[in-house]
Amino acid sequence: MTMTTMTRLAGASGLALLLTACMDVSMTVDVQSETEAEATMVTSMAADMVEMMNAQVEAGDDEFCAEGELIENGDMIDCVVIESGPFDELDFDDEEGEGPVIEAIGGGQVRVTFPTGDLAASLDESMGEEQDPQMQAMITSMFEGRAITLSVTGGPIVDTNMEISADGMSASYEIPFVDLFAATLDMPEEIYAVVQK
Repeated sequence: MTMTTMTRLAGASGLALLLTACMDVSMTVDVQSETEAEATMVTSMAADMVEMMNAQVEAGDDEFCAEGELIENGDMIDCVVIESGPFDELDFDDEEGEGPVIEAIGGGQVRVTFPTGDLAASLDESMGEEQDPQMQAMITSMFEGRAITLSVTGGPIVDTNMEISADGMSASYEIPFVDLFAATLDMPEEIYAVVQK
């Protein structure tokens, strides 16, 4: 699942919006060498919402987590999708070129970039640029405390616009759904971290 897919989920309206409430999304890119990485995408959703979503699947469409592993976690269900291998072979189930970009930049360093410039625009397109106060209040209530979390691990972080962990070995960036919907985030065009291998 990529930024585009996450946006479609988060920006849906009507029934689909209700179905994607109570959802957290995380993507972690673990840089394993100067040529290979492992990416883990976890989408957590309330179990009853997953059941309702799958019941609404139309012919020819995939059910929730069709290509991942479903893990029951209390009243939530986690969909875990893992890809690993050479940078140029990781497609992140992306058909529009908007997945993370991983590249060796020399000196044993690897740069991981998450394009985010079109995220808010995609939400506007999915939901409409203007929301009435009632709709905005409903969205805030449903998505309070839920977020998209991007992380990079695999070695010392030598450059980033993400938040570096206390040990300096990982970096993360959280995008709260509520702030994203309200267009109050001052989000950079890209989120990146450079790992020293």
